[in-house]
Amino acid sequence: MVDNVASDEVEPKPAKTEAFGDVKPTSNVKPFKVKIPFQVRIGKIDEPKPVPIGVVCKGRDATSFFTTNARWRERQVLLDWVRRQGVRAEFSVCIDKSVLKRPYLTMQCEKSGIYKPPKTRKKPNLEGISSRKCNCSFRLKGFFDKETNDWWLAMLCGMHNHDLDEKLSGHLIAGRLSAEEKKKVIDMTKSLTVPWNILTNLKQNNEECVTTIKQVYNVLTRWRKGERGNMTKLQYLISKLVAHKYVYCTRCNSEEATLEDIFFAHPNSIKLLNTFPTYLVMDSTYKTNNYRMPLFEIVGYTSTKMTYSIGFAFLHFELEENFTWALMMVKGFLSSKDNMPMVIVTDIDGALMNAVGIVFP
Repeated sequence: MVDNVASDEVEPKPAKTEAFGDVKPTSNVKPFKVKIPFQVRIGKIDEPKPVPIGVVCKGRDATSFFTTNARWRERQVLLDWVRRQGVRAEFSVCIDKSVLKRPYLTMQCEKSGIYKPPKTRKKPNLEGISSRKCNCSFRLKGFFDKETNDWWLAMLCGMHNHDLDEKLSGHLIAGRLSAEEKKKVIDMTKSLTVPWNILTNLKQNNEECVTTIKQVYNVLTRWRKGERGNMTKLQYLISKLVAHKYVYCTRCNSEEATLEDIFFAHPNSIKLLNTFPTYLVMDSTYKTNNYRMPLFEIVGYTSTKMTYSIGFAFLHFELEENFTWALMMVKGFLSSKDNMPMVIVTDIDGALMNAVGIVFP
């Protein structure tokens, strides 16, 4: 907004001549200037563009992907076909409403509807928070024909009010694993396959797979939680040690309320220790559990230049007392006092070196 001032010379009109006594009428008045303020809006005015007739945005119209006369025997088969077509059309399809009494199925875009905050006593602060919901109008409806006992599909609205994504990687619904894929993930995990290799295998077997590593980890987390049941992680560990006949020892704090250290070893490892006790290698590793307890590992060396694991210990602290307790467990596995280690290899850890000097002088 710019303030402009106009300067115009105004000729005054002659005053009315009215004489009252000695008062003389005005005459010969000089012209004067008057300032009139007004505002001018400065800006470029664009001419309206002509609207094309009969042109449809291909990126938002998905009608052609779902226009079909096909019929499906089962509801799940229909849903799988719709979701595969949605991936090809570069968006995800989810179920809006499903009724079994009068069988029908309503499906929509994952961005349909509006965001509904959770009902809590305290009003949530939604400032700076966005949602994927944008009230998209895309709708599909599947009907069940009782005469032919099959499902057929009807298009209610094929238009989207948002841009479609070229890649659906990271979308929760598009990357959801099927029951067969979940079973495959669990079986490969039991075979000690790394999650990244599991994801690579899934994508090699299914070219349309857009699953991410996060969803693979979610499947493994749910599976482990179901296997554990109501037990804590530590209780589940001890139950597995008992089931596989491991030798284990635990140590609690002074109040006997919290477990601080746990040591476990396999019976075959104990036999190997008594056969090849000459060389021992020991060190700690980290980031192996949610309790942030270091994992202390002791490894032996055979006469055929092969290594074997003797035992493992989760220690609460890396102090001389904790290392001494773990090494005393190893010393107790030796069948004879003459069958002691001759060489012990460690890193430059003062607490561990002092513990080795105490247990194996």
